[in-house]
Amino acid sequence: MAFNEAQKAAIAHGKGPAMVLAGPGSGKTTVITHRILHLIRECKVNPTNILVITFTRMAAKEMKDRFLKLSNYEYGTVTFGTFHAIFFAILKHAYHYRADNIIRTQEQMDFLKNQIRLYELEVTDENEYAGQILSEISRVKNERFRLDEYEPVNCSKQIFSKIYDRYEKMLHQRRMIDFDDMMVYCYELFTQRPDILTAWQNQYQYILIDEFQDICRAQYDVVRLLTEPRRNLFIVGDDDQSIYGFRGAKPDIMREFERDYKEAAMIHLNTNYRSDAHIVMDAGAVITHNQNRFKKDITTVNGAGAMVQVHEFETVEDENTFILQQINQISAE
Repeated sequence: MAFNEAQKAAIAHGKGPAMVLAGPGSGKTTVITHRILHLIRECKVNPTNILVITFTRMAAKEMKDRFLKLSNYEYGTVTFGTFHAIFFAILKHAYHYRADNIIRTQEQMDFLKNQIRLYELEVTDENEYAGQILSEISRVKNERFRLDEYEPVNCSKQIFSKIYDRYEKMLHQRRMIDFDDMMVYCYELFTQRPDILTAWQNQYQYILIDEFQDICRAQYDVVRLLTEPRRNLFIVGDDDQSIYGFRGAKPDIMREFERDYKEAAMIHLNTNYRSDAHIVMDAGAVITHNQNRFKKDITTVNGAGAMVQVHEFETVEDENTFILQQINQISAE
């Protein structure tokens, strides 16, 4: 398979940290899977010492399947998983948690709806309001806010603090954790038990993270602990494609990565193999209005293609109707 120079540099990167800014359609999954193979075959890294982290189970499965196919199913001991899966595995070893220790969403919602009634909060939609409070609890944990410094959006600071404290007390009494606790507890475990941290640092000596722009503070803090002292952290992302701000994702952490890993290699995957030139050019014109970003010069190997059409709609229903009409028209051709 032919690679461009930037892809070759990313695949062959040796020890130490690296940031790969991967624009849309730039072949980042191919780069990651070939880099894993390079580490094993050329750098003689034990496959059991490689950890690959993605943000969804589907992405982890796809990455693993592509790597196994690439390697002729030879190196099945490379670890692929989501942040939650990896962190929960660590907690299982330390605290003997099981799947039934993870609180279910419905249990969380039932508890919070009871709190709404307890504090006689006037809400239009109880389910929606409980979901909003749950999101705020998640944000506090994801961004590692101190509770007394957090300014809630959906209720007073006093009420939110009481609900938060009661929620945490309920979890502890029932020996339950939520998904955000997996990150919080891992950080606490690693900072309080250096022996356990050292064991996991020796286990995962090379860490690769996909879609790094969607990382949150708690995840990043745990990863930073894990990568010491070797600092073999290889991140791939695009701050222009961050989509999880609602749950605490902070693309600004990519800027922090530059400060925290000053020796990191910086590699730009700027060639788009997916889109036509008009799409690349117009998308670039839109995103340049964001000044807080890494500057990129995305090009494409494809032709100009059709002009990009812009449509505005009064309502979501109008937009959906238009899209449906377009799908039917294309299907009929």
